[in-house]
Amino acid sequence: MRPLLLLLLLSTPLFADEETIPGSRPTNQIIVSPNGPDDGGDFGPKTPGTKTSGLQEAFDAAKRHAKDLYVAGGSWTADKTTPVVYNLHKTLHVPWMQNFRFDSGHAVLNYVGKTGDAVVIDSQMSCSYRFGLIVSLSDGAVVRLTPATEGPDRFRVITSTEFVFNALVGGGGAWPGGEPYNSTLDQKRRWMGVGLHLDGRPGPIDANKITVFETVGCETGLLLTGGISRNTIEETNIHLCRHHLRIGDEQDAIPCDNRIEAFVDSQGIQHSSGATIFGVRNMLTLSSRPGMTQYDLRFGPSASDNLVLLHSAGKTVDDSTSHTNRLISTAQPTPLATPPVPPSGEAIQNTNPFPIEIRILNPGTVTHWTELSPGEDAIDIHAPLSPGQSFLLNPGESLRLQYTAPPTWRWKPIR
Repeated sequence: MRPLLLLLLLSTPLFADEETIPGSRPTNQIIVSPNGPDDGGDFGPKTPGTKTSGLQEAFDAAKRHAKDLYVAGGSWTADKTTPVVYNLHKTLHVPWMQNFRFDSGHAVLNYVGKTGDAVVIDSQMSCSYRFGLIVSLSDGAVVRLTPATEGPDRFRVITSTEFVFNALVGGGGAWPGGEPYNSTLDQKRRWMGVGLHLDGRPGPIDANKITVFETVGCETGLLLTGGISRNTIEETNIHLCRHHLRIGDEQDAIPCDNRIEAFVDSQGIQHSSGATIFGVRNMLTLSSRPGMTQYDLRFGPSASDNLVLLHSAGKTVDDSTSHTNRLISTAQPTPLATPPVPPSGEAIQNTNPFPIEIRILNPGTVTHWTELSPGEDAIDIHAPLSPGQSFLLNPGESLRLQYTAPPTWRWKPIR
């Protein structure tokens, strides 16, 4: 082959448009920059016709050309420098991805719409996402994870993916008074939207790691609905919200087997609540500051077999019908009212979300007693009681006494 012809072949792109493909650099990465594409980035606010500061175009290009994506940020010093802000005039839709990495500096994604979600993330598998701050003025979700498209391995799913968010700011804003640097709570202010909504109704969201360092200014900070399972979720600080954490709802007991760690602080908002659980077999580590006007923790009617470690003293409400939820508290237990001894032959159940000790003060004339545990054989003892004798009942367990003269007892919560 002639040398000149060989040189021409080696210098010719394999594809006609290879030289114009975004992200054609050794890192195989598309870059969104503060003034892109004018400043050398592939996309940005100067992208022709964009309504998302070039972000939607960048995600679509990354999908089309099998690239990773990086959004440039920059530090901010108040009154001296300007933060890097990418304005979203329409919802940013992240398409379904597999083996994809999205990274970002601590830039601000600012959704200016009054309705709708700021960022919606479709099906994902084996991906990694790191966002800076996402701010929304809307009554929708700041971020909604919802697997609507059959994509990864032909599944409609979000799985084996890590999500990290520096801050999610809802429609109520980040300041108690509604204006920057105003820390005096405005009780008339409307706290709007959902910080992070894991919406597993179209398809499962299963076995992911999700970290949110701050969620603020929302009607609901963290919301799980539908098929949400086996996720590890860390919410470092959910604050200045009306309802901070909800797992399921009155018609939705599906979220299950999730591990959630959260700190919640209403900062004095009226009609505020901490964590509400309707799902099953979830494990929650919860810390809260005083000030929740409704409750710090509530088990809804459908909640069952959930385990909650509560770091701080607060109001707990158990409306569950199963009475199988378990609460472990590091705070001094609230004094427990001792119920009267039921009629002979009638069982009494421990409906508390923690174990209780029943201490016999006066044995009365008992001839037969039975311990009842759900799913286990009853323990029948034909014998009298003794002063100082005690029974341990876990949540959902019962005790039945047969007597001619009732005993007296005292119930005590076990930490």
